[in-house]
Amino acid sequence: MQSLQDYPKIFIIDACRGQAIPKSYPIEWKGKQENKTYYGHNDDGFLTIWSTTKGHKVANFSLFSSCMTNTILSMYKNCYSLYHMIKMVRKQLRQSKGGEWYCVQIEDTTEYDIVFQSE
Repeated sequence: MQSLQDYPKIFIIDACRGQAIPKSYPIEWKGKQENKTYYGHNDDGFLTIWSTTKGHKVANFSLFSSCMTNTILSMYKNCYSLYHMIKMVRKQLRQSKGGEWYCVQIEDTTEYDIVFQSE
């Protein structure tokens, strides 16, 4: 729809995606927590980053890798989260020639922020 072109599109889908029954497991929390039992899913803990959305191609095969590398190397020492870094990568891509081909997509099943630690 043309009227939604400049707005974010958020999809919440509650549907089966196969026949397998997930395996759950109790989660052990470190630190102070209430005395509750939490359960995880066997697909928890994954972060997947694509350079573009399904069905699309890119014009410059090194642009995404270059933006990711430069961003991580310049930001990890200041304890930025990976999520924040990805937002910066998106911004850099949009400002680059050929960047209009990219639409960085993230699927995240983690329950935590990922922060790189400098040695």
